[in-house]
Amino acid sequence: MIHNIQAIQVEALWFPLVKKFYQAYYPSGKPNKADPIWVLKDGAAIIASVRLKPLTSCQLLTALVTHPDFRQQGYASHLMSDLRPQLNQPTYCFNTPDLQHFYERHGFTPIEAEELPCELASRLKRYRVKQPSLIAMAYLP
Repeated sequence: MIHNIQAIQVEALWFPLVKKFYQAYYPSGKPNKADPIWVLKDGAAIIASVRLKPLTSCQLLTALVTHPDFRQQGYASHLMSDLRPQLNQPTYCFNTPDLQHFYERHGFTPIEAEELPCELASRLKRYRVKQPSLIAMAYLP
């Protein structure tokens, strides 16, 4: 049941499980042991995961993915709600237009590439080579 599941930060011991989760359901997510990763788990099974990549003056919320068996059931929203205390500094994300409303419901607003910190503006430019429709969004506490 979704109400009994809490988001938890991944400990180093769990990293191999998270890596397998991303390989299976979001291969481009490429988790990094150095980045804080948050998950919703049901026992040993990961239901949803997201990374918060720390940068110089902000953080990048990236690689939000839900196990296919649990999609469209509110788990990603639950994870984002539980993650809110971790969004205590400017937080940015890049996503496709079809996800804009999801992130807006969680306090993110669309921004222009020129409004991004330099380290993220160059990253967005690289990402847009393969995905030209990517939009930048910001959560500013």
